[in-house]
Amino acid sequence: MQTAIIKAIKYALATFFAIFIAQWLGLEYAVTAGIIAILSLAETNRATVLYIEQIAITMLLSLGTAWLLFPLLDYNIWVFSLYLLIAYPLAVLFKSQRAIAPCAVSVSHLLIEETVAFDWLLNEFLLLIIGTVLALLVNLYQPSKNKIILAKQAEVENLIRQILNEFSDQLANGDNFYENSGRLDDLTLMIRQAINLAEEEEANRLSKTSFYYREYFEMRNQQTRILYEIDASLHEVGAAIPQHQALADFMQATSQQLHESNTGRQLKADLRKIRDYYSQSPLPKSRQEFEERAILFEILQDCQKFLDIKASFYRHVQSMDRHFSNRD
Repeated sequence: MQTAIIKAIKYALATFFAIFIAQWLGLEYAVTAGIIAILSLAETNRATVLYIEQIAITMLLSLGTAWLLFPLLDYNIWVFSLYLLIAYPLAVLFKSQRAIAPCAVSVSHLLIEETVAFDWLLNEFLLLIIGTVLALLVNLYQPSKNKIILAKQAEVENLIRQILNEFSDQLANGDNFYENSGRLDDLTLMIRQAINLAEEEEANRLSKTSFYYREYFEMRNQQTRILYEIDASLHEVGAAIPQHQALADFMQATSQQLHESNTGRQLKADLRKIRDYYSQSPLPKSRQEFEERAILFEILQDCQKFLDIKASFYRHVQSMDRHFSNRD
């Protein structure tokens, strides 16, 4: 509801001041400036700028086409339709067709007044400038979504911890009856929502922080795919064998150290020790034990991928001069 109220206020302010300025300048069809302001107001600053670029291109195409057609073929409805028949495909060519409606309104003014004189063309351009500038100014105010994003981040990390803890219990108990797919689906949905919020914040702020959060949630999304793989492998786990416990302890440690500033260096060292332990263990004594250890090796490989994703993210963030000293 708060978002709707803010949007309504923006519409009202942009429309009022656009029409007021157009009237103060003595422009004809001043209300058009307000309509252009409304249409130019998008959800984000980036989307607003993109629409303004589109309407500027389409206005040039529209007024140029009208300037050629009306004096040549007369001021009537079929020529106006011919203008649309020409201008719209051109707008599609320039990927600015979304702005055809307000531009057609401007051309209709020329049709009504039966003129393409310079003063009237200037009138339409000034209406465009006033409307778009007011939209830009009003849209500068964008409530920050940082608090919501941070809350989502905490939710995502907590859910990953829970999943890792359950993985640990499965390994320790040799139990394949755990059902984690629902939690993983919830995690995927939660991350997608967080990515959408981060992208919206990025489109409004264009700051390092907004870029960071999008990259962060993309990293967690990649890790979630690995968790799906681990979950599938755990469903093949049979009775507990000694090698289970080492990987179960690792899952527990990963859960405890799951925060954004952790590079995963220590966890990688722990994983190498587990790999060495597995390689030095006596050979399997039965086919069942062989298959069990093969599954454990697959899980170990997935754990390595899980850590590599985080390490890659950390290096990328460092390259963006992002510091973690104030984060936990």
